[in-house]
Formats: sequence, C-alpha cells, structure tokens
Amino acid sequence: MPISVYLDSSDYSVLSDPGRTEREAPGVLEKLKRLRDDGRIEFFYSAAHLTEMAPMQPAYADAALRRGNLLVELCDTNCMVHNETLFRSEVSVALDLSTASPDQFDRTGKWFPDGLEMSPITAVDHLRSIRSSIAEILPTANRTQRRQVERKLAKGGQLRPAMRSAFVQGANEGDLTEILATYPMSPNAARVLARYVAGDAGAADATEAFESCLRDPRWMMQWFEKHHDKLTPFVAWARGPAARITGSVIEQAKLVESMRTNPLLTKEFLDSMYGPAAWEVLQVNMLTGIANGIGESLKSDVKLDIVLIDKCCPGLSAAIRSLHSAWRSITFENQRKPKESDFVDALHAAYAPYVDVFRADGFMANYVARQVDRFGTKVVSKLSSLPDILEQRCLVT
Repeated sequence: MPISVYLDSSDYSVLSDPGRTEREAPGVLEKLKRLRDDGRIEFFYSAAHLTEMAPMQPAYADAALRRGNLLVELCDTNCMVHNETLFRSEVSVALDLSTASPDQFDRTGKWFPDGLEMSPITAVDHLRSIRSSIAEILPTANRTQRRQVERKLAKGGQLRPAMRSAFVQGANEGDLTEILATYPMSPNAARVLARYVAGDAGAADATEAFESCLRDPRWMMQWFEKHHDKLTPFVAWARGPAARITGSVIEQAKLVESMRTNPLLTKEFLDSMYGPAAWEVLQVNMLTGIANGIGESLKSDVKLDIVLIDKCCPGLSAAIRSLHSAWRSITFENQRKPKESDFVDALHAAYAPYVDVFRADGFMANYVARQVDRFGTKVVSKLSSLPDILEQRCLVT
C-alpha cells in the first residue's frame, strides 16, 4: 500500500519555482516524482492548501498558477476531506452517532464540504423575482397597476410561455459576468447555472457543473487571479474555517497582551495565570469548547470531555493543541504577533494523524509531532530531507 504524504504549502512554492528549487531543494522534485510513479507514495492536498495558494494581489498570480499546476501534477485528484467534514465526522464518533472510523481521504478531488447542492428553482422563485423587478422598475405604481403588469407575465402561479422562453433565452445567450465574478466557474459551467436559474436545467446539473470546477485546483487559481480583491460569498466560505479558529485565538492573544503590558501585574501573577499548567487549562477549555460547539449542531445536550475528544477527534485535537502550544511560544518565549499563516498551519495539522508522512515548517514541526507521534505519523521539518525519509519508510512498510 502506498505511503500517504501531505506536503507543506511552502513546498509547492519552492518546487514550482525552478530557481528556488535549485537553491533550496535540488533534486527533490525528481525524487518525489519517481517514488510516486513507482507506486510507493501518493500525495494528498486539502482546502487549506488552496486557501494559502490563492493570490491576494495581481503580482502573485503567476506564482499561484504554478503552484496549482504542481499540486495537480503531484496529487492528481487525491485530497483530504474538508476541515468541517473532518471535524463533524470525528465529533459524530465521539457522540456515538457513528461507529465507523471516518475516511478522511477523497480520490475524486472533493476538497470542499458537503451541502453545496443547489436547491430546486420553482415557479414561486421566478414570481418573487418578477415582483421584485416590477417594484424596482415601477417604484411609484400602486398595487393595482403592479398586479396588471404581473398578470401579463404570469397566470395561475405559473410563468406565461413567452416569459418562460425569455428566461431560457437569457440563460442561453445572456451575459455571465455576475455569475463568473461570484463563483469559480468556467463559462460553460456558468451557463448551466444560468439555465438552472431560468428553470431550463435541473439542480443536479447545476451542482455537478459547479463542483466540476471546484475539483480542479488549476481553475481555482485562475479564478482567484481575476477576483482576488472581492470578498464574494464563495471567498468568505472558502476561508471560513481559518477565520473561526483565528477569531478564537486572537481574542485570547489580545487579553494576554493587555495583561503583559499592564505595569501593575507582576511576573509571578502572570505565571500563575499563563504558566504551563494554567496554559494547559486554557488549551483544554478551547478544545472542549470548539468540540462541544460542533456537537451541539449534531445532538442536543452535548457534553464531551477532553479524554473522549483526544481519543475520538484526533484531527481536531492535533489542530487546536498544536496551534495553542505554538502560540504560547510566540507569546512568552520567541515573542511576535500571531500571523494568519499560524492558523492555517493548524488546519493543516488536522490531517497529520491520518497520513503516514506529514511536512511542516521548522517552527510548527515539533508542536505537530508531539500531538501525532501516537498515530505513527512521521513529521518532517525540512523539505530537503523528505526523499531520504520516504525511502527509509518505504523499506519498512
């Protein structure tokens, strides 16, 4: 059985840049490809990779496209399930709502969560849209006048044939700019969505058209290149998990910083509040709070304890504990402000218990390793060391 490998986001940056590859990891990409082609290893990516790869400025677009192309070249359609799917499945096991250990690998490129299915468009939806349009076009018309216009367009709760034909014609020939700016879809897929809105295509067709684009990271990077500056519903949704974890830790960071800078508080007092033992309590409270918050969406009267969470929710536990431990280091030892990348690192760490070899940067590697040693995961802190470690791992499996 091939060894499962999860690369760090920075690996895709280095290995997709010939200059950096030559300086920082000469020969590594060729060795990794050979091991993969021999069937000895396989690579997996996640939503966290795509979130970090997405260009935030036009100047980064070319690099993002290179990273996306390399990701597809190495991983093909192998990915990990979305963080939300992972956490919910783990909590379901902890609540005895599921007895099977969750499969966190997906080989069809479905890195996004469940629940993207399109809701069927009905005549009622069209009539609501028509009424809204009439109100905008004829703002001074009275109720009787608006109803007269509406009767020309619909009858008995159904669109008149001419109006329906106009909807369909608009979907087949109309401008797709708004759809393409809102969702990462190819023009052909966007046309299917427009036809669906017009009632000329089914919900399953629209869902498949949308998901087919999401399953291609190369297309995702092209879309982000054009729409990097817009906080569309899709962008907000894609970056949601990181934002939720970030918010929880940032609030604690603000509190700690305010106390550290308070001249009235002594070092002894701060140690009692944020020493190792106290920090462990904060970590446990944060982890149990998040787990029980997820649990409440699945079952009423949820109260999971830390022992059960660590046992049944290894991904969630590794993510929060790795992040929280690293945050203590940057708060009290190697002091610096928390960075957004620290929180995305936590999302990556959630997958460490499920893979054989996990790459993390030099800062996070030790914190992640402490959480996943019990699963037999090998955490690698240097990209240049990865091929040799994989060779050794192949010999013993």
